[in-house]
Amino acid sequence: MTQSELITMFPAQNSIADRVLLISPDLFQNLIGLSIHECRVFLLVEHGGLTMRVGNHITRVEANYLIDMLVWEPVEFIEMSRDLKAWCLLPNYMFTNESLNGLKPADSESFKDRHAIPLLPLDSQETTLLSRQLELLKGSLTATSHHYRTELCQTYFRSFMLEAGNLMQHKRKALEDNDGVENRQDTIMRSFLKLVWRYYKSEHNVDFYASKLCLSSKHLSRVVSEKLGKTPYAVIRDELLQQASSLLKDTKVSVQDIASELHFSEMAAFCKFFKKHTGLSPTAFRSKMCSAPQSEA
Repeated sequence: MTQSELITMFPAQNSIADRVLLISPDLFQNLIGLSIHECRVFLLVEHGGLTMRVGNHITRVEANYLIDMLVWEPVEFIEMSRDLKAWCLLPNYMFTNESLNGLKPADSESFKDRHAIPLLPLDSQETTLLSRQLELLKGSLTATSHHYRTELCQTYFRSFMLEAGNLMQHKRKALEDNDGVENRQDTIMRSFLKLVWRYYKSEHNVDFYASKLCLSSKHLSRVVSEKLGKTPYAVIRDELLQQASSLLKDTKVSVQDIASELHFSEMAAFCKFFKKHTGLSPTAFRSKMCSAPQSEA
């Protein structure tokens, strides 16, 4: 099920249509047997544990873990303990972009090995910190008559992402300190990401990055896929989409100018790219952003 399909299965006070769905502990059991795909999924387990299947991989998640997944393969919830207390947060790309406004908190991919999904270990205090942020988000979603409901939800989502990002940064550094010298794959991965952040506007071809790293494209793809669970092109694509979405907010900048800034050969190629990955043409996306209600009645 996609995020949009899941939203229809839960009370209206748990979501903003076409934006975000928050499944709180009292409703989490309703996910049993369901399969989620094509969206970003955050899971925070406070108590108990659950078993889930991601693609062909089955994993058990116990208390005091945060999971952050960009889900393309189906995620199925197989079993949940009786004492399970967990949250499931599903923001779509538009809601994330609106809330963060170009900010890039750390992600949890550093905690993903080749055989597992990204699991961020927490202590009980850190788990409580994140659950409080989700409680605030839940409260804002529940306040359906609040004039600034959407803005409050964006604020508390941003706060959750910043707290999670802070924890990830500290734990990533601790892992690096414990590991000492990075292994070869980690070095390649870190260097690739730095290159993407520097050149993604002008260089969309994976061969360029492989050449810069003195690697074959096949080897780079293997390393990135093992570390991130997605292709090098998907990393470049996500950067382009985030920048394009940010630029489209400014109605003074033409779609033609955005296509040029992002080094597409012509505007038609940019429009095709954007619609393929967001479901909306640049013009439709801009129109939707401009006409989005400032409050939720």
